Amino acid sequence: MYLTQKNQIRGLSKKQYLALKTLCRLSKNLYNVGLYSVRQFFFTERGYLRYESNYHGVKSNDNYRLLNTDVAQQTLKVVDRSFKSFFKLIEKAKLGAYQFNQISLPKYLPKEGYFPLIMPRVKIKNGFFRVPMSREFKAEHGEIWIPFPDRLQGKKLKEVRLKPKHHARWFEVEFIIEQPAEPQDLETGQGISIDLGLNNLATCTMTTGASFVVDGKRLKSINQWYNKINSKLQSTKDKLGIKALTNRQSRLLKTRNNQVRDYLNKAARLIINQCIANKIGVLIVGVNPGWKQEINIGKRNNQNFVQIPHYNLRQKLQALCQRYGIQYREQEESYTSKASSLDGDQIPVYNADNPAKHTFSGKRVKRGLYRSKDGHLINADCNGAWNIGRKSKHDGFTGVSRGCLAQPAKLYVL
Repeated sequence: MYLTQKNQIRGLSKKQYLALKTLCRLSKNLYNVGLYSVRQFFFTERGYLRYESNYHGVKSNDNYRLLNTDVAQQTLKVVDRSFKSFFKLIEKAKLGAYQFNQISLPKYLPKEGYFPLIMPRVKIKNGFFRVPMSREFKAEHGEIWIPFPDRLQGKKLKEVRLKPKHHARWFEVEFIIEQPAEPQDLETGQGISIDLGLNNLATCTMTTGASFVVDGKRLKSINQWYNKINSKLQSTKDKLGIKALTNRQSRLLKTRNNQVRDYLNKAARLIINQCIANKIGVLIVGVNPGWKQEINIGKRNNQNFVQIPHYNLRQKLQALCQRYGIQYREQEESYTSKASSLDGDQIPVYNADNPAKHTFSGKRVKRGLYRSKDGHLINADCNGAWNIGRKSKHDGFTGVSRGCLAQPAKLYVL
């Protein structure tokens, strides 16, 4: 498996910064040149131009010549992957998985845009790695050395990606390393089901009889702070007639994104550590296709909810599950918050084409509280999380104790 470490590049001189911008602009130019060749072949021959043929036609281009050969080839391979994805979508559309009007050809990058430098190998010396470039480019701009993380010394490096952020105002470097899996002593008969939300970022119920909630209010406040400051900056921009993203907005967005990414990394680690400690071998996450696009819980709540990157959290959980040998599953979660887990209600699947009305034993009486048929009060999010496990058909979720659903522990991300 592969692991990624992201670092922001600091301490560049003005000359080095401009050289990196130029390299990323050349990479963008080469991407568009390669894409033009593949698109024209598609229009004239109604077929696919393979990477090898595209490479031989493009390698005489000035953008290719000024870039390092490895970097230039990786840029062309991105073009190749983009068109392969396009043709795969066409095949899926023929099978009815997509509508043809949802599929479009890969588009050109903006004329004044930038594209990452993908380096399959780099030279490391005295704790720094050198950015690959052609001899001609190096003679004019000089070498660029970037710090290499001490913690990655001796690791098997797969590739390095240098990404321009916010129109190349600053750069981020990603180190991708090969890492063997770290399987743990787990039991597939034990599972954890997760209901994702807003104030409660992740409500988790385990077949061991325990439950806990990962707090989401801190993440919500990060977004609220960002929205407040950004709205003031946007108001000033509107008065001055400024259309583009300003440097201050860029710094604000960078800070917000770093805080959110850090919070999600720690939240995912918190959940996985609970799985390992309780020898849980199956992790089930509730998903609802289109929930961000179609949600209607009020203007303010809509804004708060859609800004929480639940998909990123699911990706991080999936990666950690793969690392530690935990089975990862995603379960469609319609009606899981309405059905009563204590009463064993059947949980149907919502059909938008033929919506039906369903009656359940219990109901949600107030925010965060669910009442069963017999009048027992339990945590509403825990009820939904347990029903996600029931709906997944995992054997461990056949029975439930009220104690598991009534008083979940609250875990805070530090």
